[in-house]
Amino acid sequence: MQRSRIDDTVLARSLLVFDRWPMTPKLPGLLVRYIQQKRCVAFVGAGLSAGAGLPTWGRLLLKGIDELVVSIPEGEGHQEELRNLVERGKLLEVADFCKEKLGAAYHQFLTDQIRGDQAELPGTHDVLMHLPFSAWVTTNYDKLLERAYSKVKGGFPKTLTHKDTDALGRLLFDGGQFILKAHGDIDRPETVVLTSRDYSEIIHANPAFNEVFSGLLLTKALLFVGYSLSDPDFRLLMDRQLTHFKGFVPERYALMSGVGPVERDVLWRTARIQVIPYVNESGSHAEVLHFLEALKAATLSESPPGGAQAKLSIPAPASAPPQPAGIRPHNVAGAPRMGPPRSGARGNLEVRSAPMPASERTPTGASAAGEGAGYPLEQEESLPFGALPAEPPPPPPRAPEAQPVPTAPHRLLIEPAAGRIQLRLLGGDAMPVAQGIAPTRLNEDVRLSLTRAVEAGSKSHAWLYTHLMELFAEYLPREVLDALGRQGASPQPPLVLCPTPELARFPWELLPLQGAPVCLKRRLVRAPVGVSVQVRGAPQVRASPRILLVEGRGGADGGGARELERLARLYEGAPGLSCKVLMGADATFAHVMAELDDALPDLFHYTGDIGQLDGELYLNLPGDMDLSLGALRSVLSRGRLPFLVMNAPSSAFAPYAFGVSPVKGGYQRLSVPNSRAAIFEGREGFMGLATQMGVGAFVGAFDRPGARASAGFMVALHRALLTGLPAADAVRAAREETWTPDDPTALQYVLSGDGDLQLWDSRRAEGVE
Repeated sequence: MQRSRIDDTVLARSLLVFDRWPMTPKLPGLLVRYIQQKRCVAFVGAGLSAGAGLPTWGRLLLKGIDELVVSIPEGEGHQEELRNLVERGKLLEVADFCKEKLGAAYHQFLTDQIRGDQAELPGTHDVLMHLPFSAWVTTNYDKLLERAYSKVKGGFPKTLTHKDTDALGRLLFDGGQFILKAHGDIDRPETVVLTSRDYSEIIHANPAFNEVFSGLLLTKALLFVGYSLSDPDFRLLMDRQLTHFKGFVPERYALMSGVGPVERDVLWRTARIQVIPYVNESGSHAEVLHFLEALKAATLSESPPGGAQAKLSIPAPASAPPQPAGIRPHNVAGAPRMGPPRSGARGNLEVRSAPMPASERTPTGASAAGEGAGYPLEQEESLPFGALPAEPPPPPPRAPEAQPVPTAPHRLLIEPAAGRIQLRLLGGDAMPVAQGIAPTRLNEDVRLSLTRAVEAGSKSHAWLYTHLMELFAEYLPREVLDALGRQGASPQPPLVLCPTPELARFPWELLPLQGAPVCLKRRLVRAPVGVSVQVRGAPQVRASPRILLVEGRGGADGGGARELERLARLYEGAPGLSCKVLMGADATFAHVMAELDDALPDLFHYTGDIGQLDGELYLNLPGDMDLSLGALRSVLSRGRLPFLVMNAPSSAFAPYAFGVSPVKGGYQRLSVPNSRAAIFEGREGFMGLATQMGVGAFVGAFDRPGARASAGFMVALHRALLTGLPAADAVRAAREETWTPDDPTALQYVLSGDGDLQLWDSRRAEGVE
C-alpha cells in the first residue's frame, strides 16, 4: 500500500491558505505526518462548540444561575455569590451547587442548552471529519461531532463514553475510528461529568477507563482544538493524565490564543504540549478554521513528493576520481556505471537541488544583538552558492596499517562530588588507575573566567579554549592527568568519557593532556548518558551503505553548499555505496521525510542552521515546515540509524558561554549562570536524542564552527570513514588534518556512541553484490 505523504502541489495549496489569512499559525510538519498515518487523535473542547452558538462553560453556568433564581425560592439570595465565583474561575463549585439545588431539572436544563439539534454545524467540525484522525475525543456533551461525522462520512459513528470501557478497549485493539466523549453524552444522563464529585469518581473509581485513556496518550499524537488554559476540562485533563506522562511521549499540540511565553514554557515542561499560538484578530477565532483548512490541504495527499525537480550538475573531474584505499574496484555484475550522468543521476550519486529564494537565505554569521548576545562570533568569507574550492579536494588517504590497539577501553568517569568535580580513571579491566577531586575553587574560577570572556567581547574561541585548559591543568587532580599522559604511548587504549547526566553538556574533550586537548592526543568517544547498551541496541551498517546528505537554511551561505558538493564528489567515486543529496530549496520537510520513510540511511548528514520553538529544537529547512526533534524521533523509533552527523551550531549541546542558542535572526551565546554549581551544565542538543534512540555514532558541535574550517573537517571525516576507519579514529584523523592553533574548529566536535562502528569495511565489501 502506498504511503501517504505531503505532496508539493497540495502543500502549495495549503500555502495559499496562509497567503489569504496571514495570521494563520505555521503548520508543524510532524503533525501533518501523524494525521496522514492515522496516528493522531483530535481533542475537541468547548471553544469549537461555541462556534455553533452553544454556550461556553462560563455562559452555561451563568444561565444555570438564572435558572436557579426562577426555580427555587432561595435562588435569588445565592445569585450574587455564585456570579462572583464564576468570575473567579470557580466553575466546578458553581456547577456542583446548581446541580444539587435543581435536582432532576438540572439535566433537562443542560439538554435544552447544549444538545445542539438546531444549531448550524460550524465549518471546523466539517474539516475535522475530513481529516483522517484515528479518533476524536471531546469533553463536550453535545451532538455536533456525531452530526458532522454523519454529514461527511455517512452512517453514524461509534460513540463511547467513560462508562463503555469494554467496547473502548476492543476499539483500540481493532484500530477503528470512534468518538470518545470523555465527560459524557447529553443523551445519557448517567454519563455526564460536570461537578467536582463527578470528576473525582472518574479519576478514582474508574481505573479501567484510566487505563484505556492512558493507552491513547502513550500511543497517539494529540491535537487540542477549542481549549483554553482557563478551561476546567483542559485543566482536569492536565491534572489527571497529561502530567503523568511527560517524558518520551508522542507529540502533543494545542492550538491556542492568548498564551504567553511563560505559560507555553510551563505546558511544555509539565505536559510536553507544544502550543501552536494564534492571534484572535477576527474576534471570533476564525483563525482556527483557517488553520484546520490549511492542515486539511497539506494532509490529504496520496502521491509521493516529486514532480519536475531541477538537478544540480556537478562538474566532472578531468580524470576518474581516486578510489579510497581499502575499497576494491566495483566490477561485479550490476555495478553502478562510472561515467557521465544519466537522467540526472551520476552513477551511485543523486543530487537534487533547486535555487533557494533569497528570502530563505540566512545571513552569514548572524547573531542576536543586545544583552546576553556574548562576544562576537567569528565570521568567514563564504563562497557563493554552488561555488567550489579553487583546488580539488586532496585524494583520500590510504588506510593506516592495523596496529595492536587494546580492545578494552579505559574509562574516565566525571562525577559531581559535594559541589565539586571528581575524576576516576578506570583501566581496561575496570580496575581504578587514578582518581581525585578538584577543589571548589575550580567551579568559581571557571565561572568568573567565562563571564569575563563574554563581557570582554573580543576573546576568540582559541583564547577561551586555551584559558579553560589552563584552569583544568591547575585545578584538576594531577594524579589523573598524569595517568592519562602516561598512557599516551603507542599502542594506546581508547578513552571513553563518562560524564554523569548533569555534567554531560560540557566540552570535556578539552581536558589538557601534555599541553594539548585530550581529543587531539587520544582516540576518544563519549559514552551515551543514561541509557545502557542493552537498551540502546547496536545498529548494523548495510553491506552497501546508503548515505543521505541534507543542506538546511544557512548552509549555502555559510559554506554548506560547498561542503555537500565536496562530499558528493567523494561518494561519487566510491563503488558499492549510494548517496542522495538534497540541497537548496529542494531540501524540504516533505523530501527529507520521504527519504527517511523509505528506509533509514546508514549515515544521515545535516549542515545548516537549527532553531528552537517552545523548548524543542528543529533543523531549519527551506519551505514552510521544519524538521523538529520530535519528527526525527518518530522516524528513528522505527529502526536503528548507524551514523548521525550534524554540522550545525551547538547541535550536540550548548555549554554556557561556549555554546549558542538559536534566536530570531541568528544565535546568541548562552549567558553564564550566577551559580557556580551550575557552571558545567548547559542546553540540551541532538546528542540526547541520538542516545535515546540508539543511534550508533553521533557527531555534532558544542560551539559555532567556522564555515570553511567546518566544511574541511567534515570532508576529512567522511574521507576517513570511507577508508574503513572506525568512528573514533575517523574523528581523530579529521581533527589532526584540519586543526591549526589559530582555528580551533576541529576541537568543537564531539563523538558519542560506538567509537568502533565502521561505515565501510573493505573485508565485508568483498562480498558486495
